[in-house]
Amino acid sequence: MGIEKELTCYIFAGAPMEFLPPVSPEPGDLILCADGGYRYAKALGLKPDYLVGDFDTLPEGEIPQDSQIRRHPIQKDDTDTMLAVKLGLSLGFRRFVLYGAIGGRLDHTIANVQTLLFLYARGAEGVLIGERNEAMLHPPGRRVYPARPDSYFSVFALTTACKGVCLEGVEYPLQDAELTADFPLGVSNHITGEQATVTLAEGMLLLVFSQDRHQSGGRA
Repeated sequence: MGIEKELTCYIFAGAPMEFLPPVSPEPGDLILCADGGYRYAKALGLKPDYLVGDFDTLPEGEIPQDSQIRRHPIQKDDTDTMLAVKLGLSLGFRRFVLYGAIGGRLDHTIANVQTLLFLYARGAEGVLIGERNEAMLHPPGRRVYPARPDSYFSVFALTTACKGVCLEGVEYPLQDAELTADFPLGVSNHITGEQATVTLAEGMLLLVFSQDRHQSGGRA
């Protein structure tokens, strides 16, 4: 008897992306578009299950007629991306990949990082993907992360203090270190081999893979 694969909720948000990474949903996965994020799904040839938002970005004439629409008022407490996340949670999904969630307006990027914490608090996990950046949470415990070609590897404290931080397989290793929210000690690292191992005893880390148009070898 095979191991059942966890289904994924793909959400397309509206941050600018000139390069669209390939997306290959499996049967049973969910595709949601937050307002103007529909344009990315359309460009990839994907049919969304739902479009969600206040539609202040996507003109009425571009809204597809063959997807379910969840329309919300412009004056609301949730971002369009958060509305999509809440819909995915209500439909039973616990694994989320958010495209177009980094870049563009800084306030929306920060809101999306907070959305990762919202997911974690509800027993789910998410990844934010932008044109040259990818971000995810690292809760207490030990995880292995494969190397990404030509990418920086950074870790940041999302809580006041992250204790017992160990970084292995990187250019600047750490052993039982403490990262704090007021000093970016973990920025601009590199994975030196095939993978990096991150261990955390207490707190919450934000992991970021990022690329420059012109990569350099040191810390900027």
